[in-house]
Amino acid sequence: MHAHRPLPLLPALPAATLRAYAGAHFGKSLLWYTGELLLIFALTEHAGLDAIAAGCAVAAGLLLSAAMGLLAARRWGAGTSLAWAGRSQWRGIALAALSLLLLFLVPLLPASTRLGCVLLLSLPFRAAYAVGDVAQNALLGLGRWPWRGARGVSALRLIGSGLAAVSISAAIGLVLQSHQPSAPWTALMVVAVVSSIALLSAAWLRQALRPYTQALAPAPRTVPVTARQADQLSTFAVMALLCCALPTFTKLAPYLAQSRIGAPGWCSAILMGYALGTVAVQPLAARWRTNALPRLAGSGAVLAALGTSFAAGAGHALWLDTAMAFGMGMAGGSAGQWVWARHAELSCQQPAQHAAGVARLTACAQVALAMGSILIVLMLNLGDGNGRGHVDLAWAMAAGPMVCGTGCLLLAYANGLRNRLNRRPLAKSGLAPRA
Repeated sequence: MHAHRPLPLLPALPAATLRAYAGAHFGKSLLWYTGELLLIFALTEHAGLDAIAAGCAVAAGLLLSAAMGLLAARRWGAGTSLAWAGRSQWRGIALAALSLLLLFLVPLLPASTRLGCVLLLSLPFRAAYAVGDVAQNALLGLGRWPWRGARGVSALRLIGSGLAAVSISAAIGLVLQSHQPSAPWTALMVVAVVSSIALLSAAWLRQALRPYTQALAPAPRTVPVTARQADQLSTFAVMALLCCALPTFTKLAPYLAQSRIGAPGWCSAILMGYALGTVAVQPLAARWRTNALPRLAGSGAVLAALGTSFAAGAGHALWLDTAMAFGMGMAGGSAGQWVWARHAELSCQQPAQHAAGVARLTACAQVALAMGSILIVLMLNLGDGNGRGHVDLAWAMAAGPMVCGTGCLLLAYANGLRNRLNRRPLAKSGLAPRA
């Protein structure tokens, strides 16, 4: 009777599915931040690997994850469904959780076998994580979400990842405060809890998506190709800056706490302040338009200014260091939410091809993270492997926010200039878009 009406391309998802997605992203982010914030430190300090070997192992895993994500996205097409995505993300996260748990057993093995075991286990972890990551990230643009659409679910994603970062930051404090013989066991206990939460939350999302078995259908393009491509290039550029430069602030914090500040609690306070800033900005970020360039420029200005201030005064006052970390978290969180929301809005006109676009964005992030990991371990190596010597870790930590902030300012200016140049011919012809 209603056959003449076209079916909606994207299914309307209830609030329960949104909660399941946020929970699953929190669980996945726990795995991610364990690999990002704790793994390099555990490999250098507990497993006894030198900084270059540990950094190369992490970088190789990230590059493999990028390649696996692109390969996994090739399986997506018009015949896939949300239920299939739910199953895919659960399988990937389950295998990644198991691999990560085994990876943190390496410090308990004989020293001669540790490097080989790290390589053997870190690569499957990254490959499996990529499969679950692509599936979860692709869901961002494969449904009509009940709260502010792509902007709302992007904000909830970053709230989940921010809470995960807070949790791992607190766990790092526990590891640093443990006596050296018990520290590997403390780290293993943390990872066991993380893996369990990741498994359960991924299963929750799989169950929530089980009824949505309808295959995705392609949609006609409504945005000019050239305009969409230019905007997507901007999201890729900001993502590269956020992943290559900004992590120096969080990844070097444990080393600075251990070698210069001398207080494990300082490290946890800094990391938790940064993560809480990322969470706190999201309710506001969900209300801001994604095409507002002053927002990107403002985030860049805050990052550059606070990064410089942090480098000049790190270690002088805990409350001041934490406040600056909180501000940098807010600025970085706003820029991160902009990337995911803008990319989802641009690519949701082609739902069946959305996974490939997400995989490319994720691969860009992971390649940038790999480059950033190499940069970080080079800094550590120059500092005699422990952040000591002639390398000033406070400035090294702050270099990331300063470079990232400056890059965001330049991108906002370049995009604003491009938009003004594109509007001039339209205005002359009387075809300027209405405000």
